[in-house]
Amino acid sequence: MTVCLGFLGLGEAGTSIAKGLKGAGLSEICAFDIADREPVAAAGLRKRAEDAGVRLLDSPAALAATAEIVISAVTADQALIAADSIATHLGARHLYVDINSTAPATKQEAAGIVEASGARYVEAAVMDAVPRSGHKVPMLIGGKGARDFAAALTPYGMQLDVLGEAVGPAAATKMFRSILIKGLDALLLECLVAASRYGVDGRVLKSVGGSFPGLDWTKLADYLLGRSAVHGRRRVHEMEEVATTLQSMGIEPIMAAATARRIRWGVERGLAETFAGRIPERYDEVIRALGEGR
Repeated sequence: MTVCLGFLGLGEAGTSIAKGLKGAGLSEICAFDIADREPVAAAGLRKRAEDAGVRLLDSPAALAATAEIVISAVTADQALIAADSIATHLGARHLYVDINSTAPATKQEAAGIVEASGARYVEAAVMDAVPRSGHKVPMLIGGKGARDFAAALTPYGMQLDVLGEAVGPAAATKMFRSILIKGLDALLLECLVAASRYGVDGRVLKSVGGSFPGLDWTKLADYLLGRSAVHGRRRVHEMEEVATTLQSMGIEPIMAAATARRIRWGVERGLAETFAGRIPERYDEVIRALGEGR
């Protein structure tokens, strides 16, 4: 049986996954993205869709009418809005797969919206960088539709680890991991901005490498700061979600809140606009773009 897959949101993650699935033999892939209604953003969206072999549709209703499996791939702050936009058009034949980086409580709220339509909800936590792994990026999945989603897409190479029918554990795993991973983004940014003013950034990284053998800290800085420069807004939203979740648990979000503030600092200084979608290969490009260093 041919799977018809639709993306609600066709940004970097959706495009990478769609392109990989297309190459793996999944022929029917479509998408709706609100950017298609915005003249400035539409050209870039259409180019991404063409490159990935994805057919663009003009509304969430058209997406639901065409696809049995809908993957929501929007920014964290738009996850519930996206679910609302399509829920009235979903039915029992649909799987709604939420890969957005949101809190467990947000996933549970989205599940309620989707399941009220009769569709089956799948929470998915993407556990690595999508552009690096494409559709084979490891995902933790849960929810009433998780096993059916795995059965449908695993044959095309997707790496789906089913945790069960509960909604929340997958998101919690990703969310609390982010305290460490995105915390490293913020730590390296703050460290290297300061060290660069004295021209000792290379020495600092070499020294850290001696304390933590087996890890190339320069390569790590290149990778993390390069991606954070371009995707900082999304990371700020994610860390604000983490902070809100920790607060609701009675845990003061000291590190999560500080991480969001430091990454926001780079966003407010125009890093994304400077690189215009190009991920810088070296951390010192990011430092120079901030007007820092010697």
